[in-house]
Amino acid sequence: MLDKIIVVGPWGPAQPHHLHRLAQITYSRFLQAKAKQTTTFINSPLTGAQMEVVYRVKNVPNIFMGYVQITIPVATALIGHNRFHAGLEVIRLEIKCVELLVRILLVSIGMTPAELEHYMKMARPLLLELTWHNQTASVAARKAAQRRTQDLMRARRELSSRHDMEIDDAEVKDSKSGTSLKVTLKNGGGYRQYNKAEQMKSRRKKARAENFVSDAMRPKLAAVTPELEVQTRNELLAAEQSLRAAGITHPRQINAKTVASVMESMWTSLGFDEVSRVLDESQLTDSARDTLRRFMAGEDVTKTMPAYQVSRDRKTIKKAGGPEIDVRSKKRFRFNPVNLGAQQHYKRRWRLRQELRELVVSECTAPALMEELAQGLAFVTDGELPEI
Repeated sequence: MLDKIIVVGPWGPAQPHHLHRLAQITYSRFLQAKAKQTTTFINSPLTGAQMEVVYRVKNVPNIFMGYVQITIPVATALIGHNRFHAGLEVIRLEIKCVELLVRILLVSIGMTPAELEHYMKMARPLLLELTWHNQTASVAARKAAQRRTQDLMRARRELSSRHDMEIDDAEVKDSKSGTSLKVTLKNGGGYRQYNKAEQMKSRRKKARAENFVSDAMRPKLAAVTPELEVQTRNELLAAEQSLRAAGITHPRQINAKTVASVMESMWTSLGFDEVSRVLDESQLTDSARDTLRRFMAGEDVTKTMPAYQVSRDRKTIKKAGGPEIDVRSKKRFRFNPVNLGAQQHYKRRWRLRQELRELVVSECTAPALMEELAQGLAFVTDGELPEI
């Protein structure tokens, strides 16, 4: 489920020793966006996959503070590939492994035990990348599902000027290896859909990095590739605002319940939420009730009514559980967005067979991973060699 996580936490007032084990440093005195981001790469002790450590010095009132931001490609760093994943049922196991991995990273860059514990206490998640696959009947059916999703997202983008529309941009990329969709949300999050088997064929440098496979995993994955050909891969990029709305302000609050809440909220914001709406007319103003009556009679209210009134009444109607009255969001489709959303929903995900659960972070593999990480942490902390 968890493909990537970004966390940030304080190291403390900037000190010279902070730089001893970091290749680069970023000074950000005022706005973080104005500073060039520089990154130190550290290989996962389990698989060799690259993890990113960014150290920033920020000018807070009367003091320069050092912060460490860590980006971990969870699946590749723990198990050696990210071609497919288990579901929400293993996310707590993934977080437990990530916590051990973060501790190893912090010790390796020179944090003292007190600094490390302060970081772990104050750390906050900035992004979760949540991934699942949906099975289709054929390659043609998979491509058709991708085209429908692309059409829906581009239509939603045309309404992005409305304050209650969460989509900021929707970009479709076509290449020799396949097509992909990237949606950017106004709160910094996003959504991606593509076919993993197609991405694996890409020669782009970025795609090669995203397709990291450890030497130990490579021979075990070949037989699964044909199954991936007929699957859409859906990725929700939950940014800090979405996480906070679900009550996630610390990595230890990441669990199946809170993450499911994040996923449902984001899925709704993408435009797959028109199903099971029940209108509560008591919440409608007189103006909104009249606008809804005219819309239900077949009138295109976006053309016959003032824009400010449509915008105001539309917001009221949507809040009361009513339909979308801006026909621009619907008129382009030869399919039902509700059905498409149901087909691509996490609940309809491709569920791994038992033998495939041995190839991902799961109840089958996590205990051994945590044991190995605990031994690695003991070694980098105290020089304690693992038992053989």
